[in-house]
Amino acid sequence: MNRFGIHYAYWGDQWEVDMCERVRLAADAGFDVLEVTPPAYMTNLEKDKMDQLKKCAQDHGIEMSFCIGFPRSKDMASSDLETRKAGIEHSKRMIEAVHYMGGKILSGILYSWWPYLYEKPLTIQDKLDCWKRGVESVQEVIPLAEDYGITYAIEMVNRFEQFVVNNVEEGKRFCQEIGSPNAKLLLDVFHANIEEDSIPDAIRSAGPLLAHIHISENNRRLPGTGKNIPWEEIAKALKEIDFQGRIVLEPFVAAGGPVGNDLRIWRNLDGDVSKEARHKNLKRSLKFVRELMG
Repeated sequence: MNRFGIHYAYWGDQWEVDMCERVRLAADAGFDVLEVTPPAYMTNLEKDKMDQLKKCAQDHGIEMSFCIGFPRSKDMASSDLETRKAGIEHSKRMIEAVHYMGGKILSGILYSWWPYLYEKPLTIQDKLDCWKRGVESVQEVIPLAEDYGITYAIEMVNRFEQFVVNNVEEGKRFCQEIGSPNAKLLLDVFHANIEEDSIPDAIRSAGPLLAHIHISENNRRLPGTGKNIPWEEIAKALKEIDFQGRIVLEPFVAAGGPVGNDLRIWRNLDGDVSKEARHKNLKRSLKFVRELMG
């Protein structure tokens, strides 16, 4: 049975927030999972703070999943050896933190950096070189994920945010080259709407490699508020491959702040983006998704 989650940054415009408050909001809205970007104290393994967050989640019956985009200084596909080493060590610390927190999955752009800034023209050879370095870096990291039983889920993102791994077919090849049973895929409906010919077919193609899914409308609004995404066909495809992973809502509806800037949200997508209105709309969207998945 699927568990349903919400991304912690939905309620605001900052990446650095009171995580326990977001745990409480997720629980109040009826979710099973809160997806977070590991805060600095987690990657620094500050166990007292981690213990507080873990207890908060346990008290509210919330599982935590973890998703991240690496900063440029820790690009695991960089041509600079020291930058790659920094990314490898950072990734290892994140895996240690996820394990300590009782997490089962680390997902995101775990092979390069995000959001990528296209400051100069790139060639296909640039992509091939970054791909090779990214695979080699992940190969150094993933034995630790295997030891802890943590899924290392590679996210395919759209061409405007990254260029190394854009669609499911590339994601499958990337995982194959990594060569680990813990290397899986995260499919994001927002990105797939841009890069895939058919989102349901992409899900079927991913099959057992699909470990995690993010859902939103094509413009990042809450699922069930638009008309462009074929939700019924997506649900059917997930059932056909017997997808048992977490289904995480990842909507972003407000302009401004670091969140709006990084996600390129330049206008408010809802008429009322107060925290109260977002929370009310979120409950309605979760009801839509639960009914969709039966």
